[in-house]
Amino acid sequence: MKPGYFSLVLHAHLPYVRHEEEHRLEERWVYEAISETYIPILWQIDRLKRPLHWTVSISPPVIEMLADPLVQDRYVTHLDEMLELIALELSEGRSEAEVSTLHFYERRYQDLKNTFLHWNKNLNQAFRTYREHGYIDMVTCTATHGFNPHLFTDQAARAEIRSGLNCFERHYGFRPTGIWLPECAYTPGVDRILYEEGVRYTFVDEHALLEADPTPDKGIGAPVYSPNGVALFPRDQIISGKIWSSMIGYPGHPDYREFYRDLAYDRDWEYIQSFMHPEGIRFDTGLKMHRITGDTDEKDYYIRDWAEHQIHNHATDFAQTLEAHLEAHAGQTFPPFLVTAPFDAELFGHWWFEGPEFLGQVAERLEEFGIETITPALFLERHFQDLQTVHVSMNTWGRKGYGDVWINERNEWMLRHLHMMETQLVKDVADYRGTSPLVDRALKQLIRHYVLAVSSDWAFILDGQTTAQYAAERFREHARLFAELETALYEDKLSDQLLDEHYRAYPFLQDEDVEIDTFLSPHDYYVTTEREPEQAAILVLAPEFTGNIIGELGHRVVGEVEARAAEGETVYVLTPHKEGLPEYERHGSVHIYRVRLTSPFLEHVMNQVAAQNIAYVKLVHELVSVVRFKAVHHFDWMTIPAARSLAKSLAVPLYSTMLSFETTRNPHGHGGLFDAIHRIENSVLTDAAAVFVGTDVSIDELASRYAVKDNVKPCLAPDASPYGQNV
Repeated sequence: MKPGYFSLVLHAHLPYVRHEEEHRLEERWVYEAISETYIPILWQIDRLKRPLHWTVSISPPVIEMLADPLVQDRYVTHLDEMLELIALELSEGRSEAEVSTLHFYERRYQDLKNTFLHWNKNLNQAFRTYREHGYIDMVTCTATHGFNPHLFTDQAARAEIRSGLNCFERHYGFRPTGIWLPECAYTPGVDRILYEEGVRYTFVDEHALLEADPTPDKGIGAPVYSPNGVALFPRDQIISGKIWSSMIGYPGHPDYREFYRDLAYDRDWEYIQSFMHPEGIRFDTGLKMHRITGDTDEKDYYIRDWAEHQIHNHATDFAQTLEAHLEAHAGQTFPPFLVTAPFDAELFGHWWFEGPEFLGQVAERLEEFGIETITPALFLERHFQDLQTVHVSMNTWGRKGYGDVWINERNEWMLRHLHMMETQLVKDVADYRGTSPLVDRALKQLIRHYVLAVSSDWAFILDGQTTAQYAAERFREHARLFAELETALYEDKLSDQLLDEHYRAYPFLQDEDVEIDTFLSPHDYYVTTEREPEQAAILVLAPEFTGNIIGELGHRVVGEVEARAAEGETVYVLTPHKEGLPEYERHGSVHIYRVRLTSPFLEHVMNQVAAQNIAYVKLVHELVSVVRFKAVHHFDWMTIPAARSLAKSLAVPLYSTMLSFETTRNPHGHGGLFDAIHRIENSVLTDAAAVFVGTDVSIDELASRYAVKDNVKPCLAPDASPYGQNV
């Protein structure tokens, strides 16, 4: 056995294009994927009948469409029409080369039909069976392939992930521990949600690891752990490029089938029109009679024997290349070198017609060459203790490696609508959850409309400008349906009939897949599901509670909060948002909110301070509907404006802890910023019930520079409560 491993991952995904009305052109995308990719891959798995260690990711839209009786029946009709067209072609006295290819298609389409009917028209059953036999492993994707970096709230990210897992489990009978993040898009923080949802591994492009902090010792030769313990398997671009690259890849060989030349465009309209769209639209039949031939518009006929010869050559070449790659890294141990090769499944068969057979022959060559294949799940089982933990920034496998495909001048307009829908869902769920079964059903339908709108496919299609009109119309339709149903909710005009109509339009996901609570904000979830009657709370504003405790002030804040909690107090801590840390955490009676700015980043420090204070005030005004505060305590000059404002509006005492002042930090300071901070610090001395100053601060000296009153006192020991007896 050669040193190292090879792991193949195939991700099957299409947008949800199921329509009740007949003859939608987009529904043909499903037929093409079934005929050219899904069944041919199943043929290879069935032919080899042994553990291949392939990991097949199948997205919920594909799962749902494969299970849909309407799609199933229409696919059989499609196959019959194809066989009818082939029979017509054979009756027309075509050339010898054409007849040979037509006989190949005749056998192939009959085999497609036999296989489809063998699995009772539901290919989910086929994949499930082969997984249960141990031939392949399976994972899934998020509900509708939402592009994670552009999701505005944790709730939306969790809803996409959990709904996807729920749908997969309903159809496949188990909950996978791996997931394919759409577009291999990773953002710091999504790993926390994945881990909380039971996901232990996912896939990223190789630059995610090469640019990680720190750079992994094994480079891309091993997965790494994210800060929250999710294993990230990197795509090996050298090996993957042998397959997908237009420069060095196999699919462009002249003997392979030409994708862009279809029989529909080689025949007169009068001849072909009965197989075309009833409204006179000419589309690809799937019968592609030519081979790539070369860099020319003049294409020669497809010769199946030649293509099969190249499949054999290329499978052998791939195995030899992989062997050399692994031997070059043979010195790596703990763990041995791993090549991860993730692909869109539709590359094999749809775009590269001979691709599934290539995969099958590669599996045979690897066995002959003694190269061990492995699934990510099995790799983690063997080597979980050998992986390094690193910080990975936002990245994707798309153009330029980041989000360029999914946000640009052609599709950026969608984002503001998506973010509005997200925030509305958070509000609607908090306000209406549990009101009645009808309302809960409506909330699930709102979530369904949202996830259908957030699919990355619409932005991808708009970027590529292929079927842009359809993508834009689909997005606008889901946004319109969302608004229509939300209005009915607000105006108390919901009915079972209305909800039935909305569901029938796009019957995606069962109600059991959609969990309303995923759209509760973290605090609303606590309030509605876990909280017992809570006493009045102390509100703490502190920039030094971000997770990394820095300096004396940071230790002071944490020490005091923990001391008050130990005394039985309920404490709400508001601190700035930090990437990678949760927006909300609860530790016993301590609630920690890491507050995002609601405005764009502003460079000037005073603008940042103002924006952060506004965000604090806005959040507290939301919290007071469920929390009663009895005191406000701040720990830094930057939080004084919000602390003063909130103490006044809540009509509660204000406490201040200032371990230093601008004049003690910078005794010779002057200028606009110095004066501004001095003015802000002075303001709290007049309003606070008590101002506790650091031991290094001389109150007498302070009095020479500030309007000090008798409310200024040295800091107490952390275990001594600073609050008055009336609080």
